[in-house]
Amino acid sequence: MAENERRRRYRPVGLGGPLILIGLGVAFLLNNLGVWEISVWELIFRFWPILLIAAGLDIFLGRRSRWGSLAALILTLAVLAGAVWLSISGIRPELAGEKIGYPLNEATQAKVVIAPAVGDLRVEPLSDSKNLAEGTISGGRAKPELSVAGKTANFTLESGETTIGPFADDWAWELRLTPNVPIELDVDLAMGQADIDLTGLDISSLNVDMAMGRIEVIFPDRGDFDAEVEGAIGEIVVVIPEGMAARISFDTGLVARQIPDSYGCDEGVCTSPGYAGADNKVDLTVNLAIGSVVVR
Repeated sequence: MAENERRRRYRPVGLGGPLILIGLGVAFLLNNLGVWEISVWELIFRFWPILLIAAGLDIFLGRRSRWGSLAALILTLAVLAGAVWLSISGIRPELAGEKIGYPLNEATQAKVVIAPAVGDLRVEPLSDSKNLAEGTISGGRAKPELSVAGKTANFTLESGETTIGPFADDWAWELRLTPNVPIELDVDLAMGQADIDLTGLDISSLNVDMAMGRIEVIFPDRGDFDAEVEGAIGEIVVVIPEGMAARISFDTGLVARQIPDSYGCDEGVCTSPGYAGADNKVDLTVNLAIGSVVVR
C-alpha cells in the first residue's frame, strides 16, 4: 500500500525544459557581463523551433519515467546539434536577393514605413543617387508601395510570405534612404534584429517598434526631432553621436540600463550635457518590458 502510494505521488519531471532555461540564463548572464559577445537574442531567433521540439518531447517522453526524461534530453540535444551543423555547413536554401529602387522625383519630404515580420533589417544612408530608397530583399516576399501626395513621397515596404528558423540569417532586408529630404521613419519588426544607421540623414521623426529581438539605432549628428524606440523582450542599443544632445525618457520593466556617466538622470529621465541650449537634439522615449538598454 505504501509503495503504491509513493508511486502515485511520483511525477517524473522532464530534463530538457529546465536545462534549456538554465542554459539561456547562463548565456544572458555572460552576455551582460561582456564575457560572451554573441547576441543571445539572435540565437533565440535562429533556433526557437527547438524550444517547441523540447517541449513536445518533454510532454511525450519526459513525464513517463526517468529513462523517458533522459531520452527526451538526448533527442533534443541531437536536434540542436543537427540544426547548428546545418546552419554552419552551407547546406541551406538558395536565396536570391531582389534589388529594389524607388525614385524621389519632385518630392521635398518623405514618410517611410518599413515592416518586416521577422529577420534581419539594416537601414543605411543612400549616396550618389536620386532615388528615395534602394536596397536588397532576401528571403520571403516583400510588398513595396510608393505614392506621392503633393510634395510628400509615401513609401511602404512590408513583408509578405516569410519563413523563420535556423536559416533566419538569410532572410534579410538591406535598405538605403536618401539624405536629401526630411524623412518620417517608422520601423516595425516582430522578431529579429534591426541595425538602423541614420548617419547623415535628415530625420523629422522616428518610431521603432519590436516585439522580440535586438535593435541598434545610430542617430544623426544634426536635427531637432522626437523619437521612440520600444520593444517587449530584447536588447535596445542607442548611439548618440558627438554634436547631438539627447533627452531620454525611460518606461521600462525588468530591464538593465547602461547610461553614460555624463548624463544627468532624475525619475526615469536622463539628459545629456547642454541639452537645453543645443541646436541639434533628440527627445527620445525608450519603452522595454524585459531585457537591457544601452546608451552610448
